[in-house]
Amino acid sequence: MTTNDLNTQLQEIADSTDFPPTLSTADLNGKTFTINNTRLVTTKHGDRHIGDIELDGEHHEAWLTGSKLHPQVNALLIAGLPQTVCLTKGEGDYDPYTIQVV
Repeated sequence: MTTNDLNTQLQEIADSTDFPPTLSTADLNGKTFTINNTRLVTTKHGDRHIGDIELDGEHHEAWLTGSKLHPQVNALLIAGLPQTVCLTKGEGDYDPYTIQVV
């Protein structure tokens, strides 16, 4: 593949509008899904996990962030992926998101 061909392909990807949005952690509240993989990204708020997940038979990217969720995802990485989990949040405004293996 030539440099011009590669640049054309890269530009087509950049111009594409068919990329689904990355789900927020709140989008996953009360849902069961499988975490297949994660990557760590550095944001202005610190390191955050983005998960490659399977939800309702569809592939998604999702933020897996929160004060309790971040160390829980780290524990899942050590245990090994994929893992099927349920994500929940308490009733209070400041209750953290947590996950449990199902």
